[in-house]
Amino acid sequence: MGKLSGKIAIVTGASSGVGAGIAKVLAAHGASVVLCARRQEKLDEIRREIENRDNEGEVMTVACDVVDDAQIHRAIEATIARFHTIHILVNCAQGAMLYRAIPDIDSDYALLAYKTGPLASLKFMQLCYPYMKENHWGRIINTASAAGVDGNEGFGAYGMAKEAIRAITRTAAREWGQYGITSNVFLPIISTETFRTTQPAALKSLERQSPLHRIGTTEEDCGPIIAFLASDDSAYLNGQSFMLDGGLHMHS
Repeated sequence: MGKLSGKIAIVTGASSGVGAGIAKVLAAHGASVVLCARRQEKLDEIRREIENRDNEGEVMTVACDVVDDAQIHRAIEATIARFHTIHILVNCAQGAMLYRAIPDIDSDYALLAYKTGPLASLKFMQLCYPYMKENHWGRIINTASAAGVDGNEGFGAYGMAKEAIRAITRTAAREWGQYGITSNVFLPIISTETFRTTQPAALKSLERQSPLHRIGTTEEDCGPIIAFLASDDSAYLNGQSFMLDGGLHMHS
């Protein structure tokens, strides 16, 4: 029996990268996992990979573009139709944002960052909340970014959206803690396949800066911490931001 046996988890952005890795780890710990993302074919690949590992829980996929509230509603309805409740929500979805200096950020670009990040996370939180409240048990785990903390050049829209996610997470922690629902956020610096193939120089630079002299991977380094935050073991952690970066921000 895994530490998440009997729990129902929704993971957004689960078709690749950090979201896919986290979904695999939650399943390995016994949770039934609902994979949400836009690309059904990629979701099916992750589902097959999880099922081939012969995990305890079930796996379900729901194609969902998080900019569309109606699709988010359908994802929650499909989850309830199959599993009848929700215990864990991990929001990893975020639209890809290209380098754009502050003078070049227009309203449409900034709104894209907000719609796919904090607004989508908020909508999933709102729709999962009644079930978590009914259970008097819930784990909300949102994803922010060091880009917002560091003020990385060219990532103004992305950074402010990610900091908004931290803000709504803290508010949920205060409002919903009384119902046994904890809300935390993690800020990963993780070597995903996309990072390794598209930004090898940046990855090497981070490896040199890291006290560990390496940048971790999702399943080995990030996933176990998320599984902890999703479990009974983390019941006293609430409203916190966790830098999963191997010590790159230990002085922040």
